[in-house]
Amino acid sequence: MDVLEQTLAALGLETPIPNVEVSKALANPLNLYRAYLERVLTEISGCDHETATKSIQWPNNIDNGDLSIVLPKLRPRAKAQEVAFELMDKGKHLRSTIIGAFLARLYDSMGWAVTRMNFLGDWGKPIALLYVGWQRFGSEAAFEADAVGHLLDVYHKIDELFQPEQAASKQARDEAVKEGRDESEAQQEIESKGIFTERNGASKKLEDGDDEVNRFWSRVREVVIADYQSFYDTLGIRFDDYSGESEVRAETMAEVEQMLKDKNISEESAGAWMVDMTKLGSKAGHAIIRDRSGSSMYLLRDLAAVIERSRKYSFDKMIYVVASDNSVHFTQMFKILEALDKELADKLHHVKFSEVSKMGATLGKGYKPSFIFDKCEEAMSSLSEVDADKAALMGRSGPITRALGHTVTTALSDQEFEVLAEDDKANLLRILAQYPEVVNAAFNSLETSGIVTYFASVTEQVSDCLDEEDGEVAITSGFAALLEATRIVLKNGMTLLGLKPVTELPQERADTPVAG
Repeated sequence: MDVLEQTLAALGLETPIPNVEVSKALANPLNLYRAYLERVLTEISGCDHETATKSIQWPNNIDNGDLSIVLPKLRPRAKAQEVAFELMDKGKHLRSTIIGAFLARLYDSMGWAVTRMNFLGDWGKPIALLYVGWQRFGSEAAFEADAVGHLLDVYHKIDELFQPEQAASKQARDEAVKEGRDESEAQQEIESKGIFTERNGASKKLEDGDDEVNRFWSRVREVVIADYQSFYDTLGIRFDDYSGESEVRAETMAEVEQMLKDKNISEESAGAWMVDMTKLGSKAGHAIIRDRSGSSMYLLRDLAAVIERSRKYSFDKMIYVVASDNSVHFTQMFKILEALDKELADKLHHVKFSEVSKMGATLGKGYKPSFIFDKCEEAMSSLSEVDADKAALMGRSGPITRALGHTVTTALSDQEFEVLAEDDKANLLRILAQYPEVVNAAFNSLETSGIVTYFASVTEQVSDCLDEEDGEVAITSGFAALLEATRIVLKNGMTLLGLKPVTELPQERADTPVAG
C-alpha cells in the first residue's frame, strides 16, 4: 500500500488515500477512484462520508468517455453486503442447482468460506406416499433395471390416485373458512380414510422406526443420491454435504416444540399442533407443526435443521435456493424463527425463482434429471435440419461468450506486450475495468443477469476490435496484452456462470464448431 501511495503522490494526488480499506483497494482498483471522488463529494455537498460512498455507481455506457468510469452516476440507495452460507434445495431440480452453484461460486470469488449443502426431501409424508405406492405398484425386477425411473413411475401413479382426495380436503377447508368453522375439523373426516390414512400411517411408522418402512426408505435414499451425484458430476457441480430431513434429530425437534409452547406461539387444534401466523403479524395462514397423527411436519423439521446447522457451522448467512411456490413455507419459517431467535432469523435468506417453465409440457411428468440432457443431445443432433439463420450464434448468449473466449485465446499466440492506444481497443480496456464492479453488483443482488449483460458488452467490443475490413487483424504486442486481459476476464466470468472455456473442453470434443 505504501508503494501505491507513493505512485499516486507522484501523479499529484493527495495522500494518504482517503477512506479506503487496503483489501478493497487491491481487490477492486476502482475503489481508489471512489475514495478520491468521495472526498470531492463531501467537500462540495457537505454530506457525510457514508452518504457520499453510497451515491457512487459505475456507468453502463462507455460512450460518455473516460470520466464515466471515475465519475459515475448517483444511486440513492445501496444494499449492504452479505456473508455467505450456501444451501441448495433441489426445489425445481435443474434451475435451483444451477442458480445455487452460481451463488456458491460468486461468494467464493468474494472471499467467503462457502459450504454447499444439498438438502434432501428424504423423510416424512412424500416418502410415506411413495411407500404406499410401492405396496401397490412396486416391482423388484423393474427396480433392478432402473431404480430411479421405476420409483418415479410408482410415485406418479399413486399421486394420481391421491389427487381427488387432496382436492376434496382442500375444498372442505375452503368451505370451512368461508363459514367460519374450524378448518382442521372439516378436513378430519376426509383425511381419516383412503390414501390419507395409508400415507399418514406409513409416515408415523417411519418416525417410529418400523423396520420394513425404514428399509424401504434406506433403499430409496441410496439410489436417489447416487443418481443425483452422477447428474451433478455431469454439470460440474459439487456439494460438501448431502443431508436430509431424515437426519434432523428428534431431540432438536422436541426442543423447538418446547420453545414454541413456552412462548405461547403454538397451540393445539383438532389434535394437531399449529401456529396461527396472524398472531406473529403475518398473513401466511396456519402453520402445522405436528399433524393429528403425531407425525412431524416439514416445517418443524426445517426449523430444527436451521438450529442444528447454526450450531454446526456458526454461519453468517444461510441462503435457500428454492422455487417461488415454496414462498409461504419460508415466510412461515422465518417469521416463527424471528419470534424464537431474531438474530438467527436475520441470517436466513430465500432466493426464489419462478416456477413457470415449459419444461413440463415438453418432457411430461416423472422424468429423471439426466433425461433433460438426453433431450438436449437429440436437439443438437438435428441441427442440420435447422434454419441456419435461426441457429446462428448471435446476441447475448453463452455460446457467443465461449466462442469469443476461444478466439481471443487462439489469437494470443506468442506475442510480446507493450502499450496500446486505438479507440476500439481503449473502449474494450475501459469495459474490462468494470468487471469487479459487475461482480460486486451481482454479489449484492444475487442475480446473474448483470454478468450476462456485461459479457454482451465485452463480446460486442471484442468483435469490433477483431473486425478488420481490409483483411487479417494485426496482433501487435499491445493488442496481445489487451487480448490476454480479455481472456482472463472472460475465463473468470465463465467460471462464475458455470461455463467451461472451449480450450478446456475434453480433447474428443475439440472439433465442436465455434463462431469465429
